Amino acid sequence: MSFNSLLLRSLSDDVSPARMDVLLSNVFFLRMPTTFSRFEIRTGDGFDLPRVEIPAGTRGEWFTINAGEGYVYATHCEWHEDEGNAMTPSRFGPLKRTD
Repeated sequence: MSFNSLLLRSLSDDVSPARMDVLLSNVFFLRMPTTFSRFEIRTGDGFDLPRVEIPAGTRGEWFTINAGEGYVYATHCEWHEDEGNAMTPSRFGPLKRTD
């Protein structure tokens, strides 16, 4: 069993100069589209969750993306907003196996 981190990054544009980084830690399950026109993340309570068997004892909770457009089972979710661009390093530091 392998646990990984997932860094989702918005790109700044003329409408919003801010960039948002969202880090999900110890990801066990992931299902989501590759692009979003909007992004809202919530804990899984009150949503129809996917029928995925999570092994007993696996730490984490469900996070829903855009009210069920995507799902992530992970232990933590953190975010940070700044004025960086796509090439500016993330506040969350370098992640393994990335440039």
